Amino acid sequence: MVVSGGLKAPDDYAKVLETAGDPFVIGVDEGALWLLEHGFSIDLAVGDFDTIGEAGLTRLKANGVPTDAFPAAKDATDTELAYFAARDRGAQAIIFYGALGLRFDHSLSNVHILYSCIQDGIDGCIMGPHHRLRLLGPGLYPLASAFPYISLIPFSPVVTGVTLSGFRYPLDRETIRWGAGTGRTLSNELTGEAGQIYIEDGWLIVIESRDG
Repeated sequence: MVVSGGLKAPDDYAKVLETAGDPFVIGVDEGALWLLEHGFSIDLAVGDFDTIGEAGLTRLKANGVPTDAFPAAKDATDTELAYFAARDRGAQAIIFYGALGLRFDHSLSNVHILYSCIQDGIDGCIMGPHHRLRLLGPGLYPLASAFPYISLIPFSPVVTGVTLSGFRYPLDRETIRWGAGTGRTLSNELTGEAGQIYIEDGWLIVIESRDG
């Protein structure tokens, strides 16, 4: 579990934590202090800690949290550093919690980490109070969601053979491309408890969401 500085909610995180079992938890800068302040376990704090400052870092250390501090001038984001730490510890699955926030550039960069997960053979997922994001390649995927809306955004320039079953707006071997026209794959809904997504070729960001 990697907990970053984006949108978070204690009750929601507790539910995510239940589904994750007993994960190794890495707090990223402000995410680490958030975990501490809300009484959640934390196994490692990573980042340059520019957000929480020296006072926040001192609090983490005083509470026995192992820290891995980096300079502010570096070639990776704090969340990327946490990803590397999880990967190097042999993680087979990573939930990125709080990876989406007010800084769109950081949010988009964190979405791209899901592709790194795929390249490294890790099951990656972004979760938060309002979203769950996954990056899916060719294959058939069952989907049961607690979120009311499901959107498909092309991650590769062209995604072919996209078929949706069990959705309010089904698709049958459609092609989805970068640019205008992706609006038809936004805010879809399941018609029952579960549906299916099939991708013949390409990569889709599947976003399950609810309004704020």
